[in-house]
Amino acid sequence: MSDYLHSGISLYLDKLIDWDTYFRLKKGDDADVQSEQEALGTVLETMAEICSNLEAQCREEWDLAPTLVDGKVIRPARIERAVSEFREAGLVGLGVEEEYGGFGMPSFICNIFLEMMSRADAGLMTIMGLQTGVAEDIEQFGSKELCERYLPGFTTGEYEGAMDLTEAQAGSDLGGIVTKATERDGKIFLNGQKIFITNGNAEIHMVLARDADNFDETKGSTKGLSLYLCPMVLPDGSENPMYVERLEHKLGIHGSPTAVMQYDDAEAFLVGVKGDGLKAMLELMNNARLGVASQGLGIAEAALTEAINYSRERKQFGFPIGDQPLMKSMLARMTLQVEGSRALLYRSTGLSDRTRAQEVKLAREGESMPAAEKEALMAVIKRNKIRVRLLTPLVKYLCSECCDSVTRQAIQVHGGIGFMAESTVGKLHLDGIITTIYEGTSEIQVSFALKEIGKGGLHIVFEEIEAELSAMTDEPRKALAERVRQGIASINEASGALLKDFNYALFSARHLSDTAICVIVSAELLKQAGESPERMDLAAGWIEWKMPELEMHAQRIREGAGTRIEQFESIIKLA
Repeated sequence: MSDYLHSGISLYLDKLIDWDTYFRLKKGDDADVQSEQEALGTVLETMAEICSNLEAQCREEWDLAPTLVDGKVIRPARIERAVSEFREAGLVGLGVEEEYGGFGMPSFICNIFLEMMSRADAGLMTIMGLQTGVAEDIEQFGSKELCERYLPGFTTGEYEGAMDLTEAQAGSDLGGIVTKATERDGKIFLNGQKIFITNGNAEIHMVLARDADNFDETKGSTKGLSLYLCPMVLPDGSENPMYVERLEHKLGIHGSPTAVMQYDDAEAFLVGVKGDGLKAMLELMNNARLGVASQGLGIAEAALTEAINYSRERKQFGFPIGDQPLMKSMLARMTLQVEGSRALLYRSTGLSDRTRAQEVKLAREGESMPAAEKEALMAVIKRNKIRVRLLTPLVKYLCSECCDSVTRQAIQVHGGIGFMAESTVGKLHLDGIITTIYEGTSEIQVSFALKEIGKGGLHIVFEEIEAELSAMTDEPRKALAERVRQGIASINEASGALLKDFNYALFSARHLSDTAICVIVSAELLKQAGESPERMDLAAGWIEWKMPELEMHAQRIREGAGTRIEQFESIIKLA
């Protein structure tokens, strides 16, 4: 078995995710849970084998990037071979429901696939990840006609997808979008330009555009934005007047074509409700953030593996450098970062899957449910969605920052060799940098998290965490769980200071996010240790490392003031 399918994954597949509840919610009480779970295991084994086999060639051809020839994007041979192999294995459009030819795979499985692909080639992941994300957005918000027309093509691999948001004047501020959607003779036509479009050669583009009928009134705001499906080839077989103007040259993820897209009266089809495009696009963006978290985890895992292997092979002064205490400490910290990120990601995807399954049950049986039962289920779904909205930015922040840190430390482990242009860890670091930037920078993620915390999200997340910690009555988990509960008390006390000054709250968003992550990951690692005792040192190591940091962050929040921002301004003037 490939080491791509390791104990960190199988622990969740076999023990930590309640598949019985998931499948009975989604498919009814007559669901064959054992067969469903075995099928998931088989899919993961196939994914692991393919990605592991692709790794060597993908890394050897890492420098090769797409080119634009006569307006057509030509991708590197390694990318085409990999995409073809995934298609032949049926590993495309995994999240699309069976009605349209997909498998309806849970987010947990889809994101592990992205993690494995990223470990082999991060650029490859952006291509396959958007294929799934775009298809799922069409399925959730598109009309029946659009679903029937386009989704089967995603499940066969005929179509790939792109998400077109960014414009030169509108990065994370989507209110600056000026790409215009005009209705003529019952059809919609797009005019404008988008930049930094991942997978720009895709057959299907999801474009956020401003509607012409209220363009001037809504300009500068997120009102008046609609989501449109814009295909490269129209249903009648004619080419749509949209094209790749140029490809960008990037530090990393070279296999992925990042394009400037031009729309010259390109015909498009409304997805969802007119003027409510941001809602549909945010759903795609939230799923993409989990995808980037998976990408960051996969890259970090690749770098950690390289670092550990090198530390065992490289000898200095007669023994492997990995035997040196400082190196052991460094590698252990890198492992804690990777496993802590994995714990938060898997908790988040598991919760997302459970919530979606609950919604499926509500849609299927809601009309026949007793009123009290229906009301209770709706309340659970509402609270779980609040948890998902907070966990999503936190997991994207943690996994991407982990990726940046671990890949940099892996270079340090390799010494001078790591700094050479041809080094694997150097390439992984260049791939990893983007994870802290796209789909919202780390600073934006902690700001989003702060917004959810301000609406009570942290209380609802901690409510669930405290119940889990209270159930840990065995030693040494009980003592460690109590320490985590003390951390929750410190966070609750400190967060009151943020109510006094909004700017100070924004300044403290990273501190508060770090403390929340510390608690959530601690609880999840302790759950792992309850099912797998050999992971107890992992949980204890995380708690012993992170709890002092939690107290430090909490103290800074309690004792700080908005005057620090003025101090920063004074310091910057000296530059």
